[in-house]
Amino acid sequence: MKRVVRNRVNLRIGKTLLVDGPATVQVAEGMVNVMGAVFAEGSTLKIRRFRRTPFYAEHSDASLIVDGKNYQIVDGSTIPSSWIECAEKTAGDDSKLIAIVGGTDSGKTSLATFLVNYYLNFQGEVGIVDGDPGQNDLGVPGTVSAGIVSKGLSDLCQVRPEIIEFIGLTAPETVAVELNESIARVIRRLIQRGIGKIVLNTDGWISPSGLKQKADLMNMIKPCSILSLLGEEDYRLFASEIDRSLNIIRVEAPPYVKRRSRTQRRLLRMLNYKRHFAKSRLVKKSINEVMFINHPFMNGESTTLPESLRKGLEPLEVKSYMGRTYVRIREKLEEPVVTEIEGGSIILLGEDWERGLLVGLAKGGSFLGVGIIESLTDKEVVIKTPLASGFDSIKLGEIKLDSTFNEKSFHWSHKSK
Repeated sequence: MKRVVRNRVNLRIGKTLLVDGPATVQVAEGMVNVMGAVFAEGSTLKIRRFRRTPFYAEHSDASLIVDGKNYQIVDGSTIPSSWIECAEKTAGDDSKLIAIVGGTDSGKTSLATFLVNYYLNFQGEVGIVDGDPGQNDLGVPGTVSAGIVSKGLSDLCQVRPEIIEFIGLTAPETVAVELNESIARVIRRLIQRGIGKIVLNTDGWISPSGLKQKADLMNMIKPCSILSLLGEEDYRLFASEIDRSLNIIRVEAPPYVKRRSRTQRRLLRMLNYKRHFAKSRLVKKSINEVMFINHPFMNGESTTLPESLRKGLEPLEVKSYMGRTYVRIREKLEEPVVTEIEGGSIILLGEDWERGLLVGLAKGGSFLGVGIIESLTDKEVVIKTPLASGFDSIKLGEIKLDSTFNEKSFHWSHKSK
């Protein structure tokens, strides 16, 4: 059994304690400012793995009990002055939608958390939209998620996702147009619910194509202000693509940013899946009870496979769907097998290829949550999901999860180049 590292840290006024997760911090005496929210004596905060949280003794000395190994004390506040200035400028009721753009590990999530806490000083509720399907703090990976905040928080994962759009992929570059449309729909739904202040946090894809996608999104949703954490060259390219009527405020990246490797990001997604499906159940539905939004064999038209490709195969189904030919064969395939022939794509899929796929579950055209396909036959589908309410349609994603929530991309809807 591992010994818990438990230390009492006395924090002088004007100092900040930086704690790396996994850790738990209890405020034993005094009060601290965490990303713009004040936590008083008796408060306990959990810090997730690969995250760093600042505890600032702003108005008085404080005493903190830290269960964790990695922490340090630094001088002053870690909140850049430009963040406070832009928060003050955008706090008014005339600034409805605030968008954040920046690269990976640039401080976007910290800035979003700070803004939500700051705006709560003037608003009863603040909407937060997580537009990053890869590192989604509110919901499960593969989604755009939104929630409503009514009290101060230290981590966006504390916000319950009330609105989701299912993307089904974690890489924004593969679904740029769909991602933008999904973000716009989520924002509209928050506005329809009467939320007057909304913060949008975007993903960190900032290649030239990624910056073009962000600019297209900004031109579509027209935020009152865009807060940029981009470097000089990226900023110039982004600014050249957006409508000149849009207001851009440049802010600095915070010091002491916690950088994460690709492996760590993958592990974070696994932990997110595990947390989301911790209290799930198996739901059985007759095929007649649900509609599959994008299933190639259920939505496609029967067709034939060229004789030249039938050799050595035992086709179970052959369907034409969205300009491609899909073939289910009596064999287990770890990956889809794609063949380009006569200007088209033929995609071979194993007999139970859907097993383990992450799926979006919807009712009446609105997504309610996500699930994992446990089995699918011509009579019924079995879905593992934490959803308590019913659903009537299923959208297939392109992420497969094993029993321990290890993730693998499974690109069954191959797009010809």
